[in-house]
Amino acid sequence: MPADAAVDTLALLGDSHSQLRETAHVGVLVPWGNTVVETELPRLGLDRLVFHHARLVPARRYRDADNFLAEIAAAVPETLGQFARLTLAGALVACTSTGFLKPEAYRHTAVLDAFEALQNVLRDVQASTVILATPYPIRHTQIQAARLQEAGFTVLDHASLNLGLLDDFTGVTPHQIADLVYRIDAQQRRRADALVLSCTAWPTIEATVLLQHELGIPVVSSNLALAYNAVRLARAVEAR
Repeated sequence: MPADAAVDTLALLGDSHSQLRETAHVGVLVPWGNTVVETELPRLGLDRLVFHHARLVPARRYRDADNFLAEIAAAVPETLGQFARLTLAGALVACTSTGFLKPEAYRHTAVLDAFEALQNVLRDVQASTVILATPYPIRHTQIQAARLQEAGFTVLDHASLNLGLLDDFTGVTPHQIADLVYRIDAQQRRRADALVLSCTAWPTIEATVLLQHELGIPVVSSNLALAYNAVRLARAVEAR
């Protein structure tokens, strides 16, 4: 599949954003140690969106990643209160892992998390068969693949850097991400409709450009998905 404007996710984002008539405000709930979300979103050129950030701080600083994620997820409802006086098009949870591991903690709040955001982009680019790359531990990558399967996507294969969820992902380079993706079986890469680069905490803009060109399929990263869904929320408000 050629990497033309029809499948270029960055171009798709830009086109959707260009249809906004007014400036819109969107809340973003960011895990307390994540510095990449606030770095990448402004680089996407979305000058008709204003992002307001609030930190998801765990009640206790667990060493265990699963307990840490549970605390991050549990902080969502209360942290939303920081946006109470703002007029927002919507609010996003800038964490993919809570979306496939702990979504019950905020299921009844008016937020959209990065895992759901990824799925929305995949559906909009009509990608039903995907390959998945993450920095996560292998076990969490396997869980995410299973959750995507449950959501109706076929996950042909996946690869992981097998980093701890409490590790610093910010130093992962575009070429390291590309090398990770090329660990996936070549036949499965050719069969895929899209590549998912999951996690908001690793830098993926350059890797998205590189891999979209090399693989010729849409590349959907968690932060790109957040941005795309922020635009969707804003356009939905304008359509009312």
